[in-house]
Amino acid sequence: MENGGSEGWALDPGVSRGAEVLIFDPRPDDPPSFFSYHANGEVQLHFELGGYDPAGAQPELLRPALKADGVIPPEDCLDDMLGMDEELSSHEQRRRVLTVIGEHFELFLPQQTIVSGHLPVVITRTSPPTSW
Repeated sequence: MENGGSEGWALDPGVSRGAEVLIFDPRPDDPPSFFSYHANGEVQLHFELGGYDPAGAQPELLRPALKADGVIPPEDCLDDMLGMDEELSSHEQRRRVLTVIGEHFELFLPQQTIVSGHLPVVITRTSPPTSW
């Protein structure tokens, strides 16, 4: 998960050879948020929130779960799902997307570990991104 100066959108999918790489950037100051899933050296799924137009080798991977959780409308029409005057807040949309991603990829962090434990870390950059 990245935030502020993220360049995950430009990550070479080749880093996923032999591993799975999940990138979620909430971009609260510069929407839209985006999610990318890389595996086997290629982009499996990439989408931005606020309009669902997935790309990658498995563009439909999360569509059923996102529809079931109300993140994207059943018929790709927001009015059909929520009504003319109702929309998900960006915070609620990000929360629901993170829930779907976590459940699909079995990513769970126990609250006690988050609050008082040590989380595993991987260093992906040793200098500021070029966008800074």
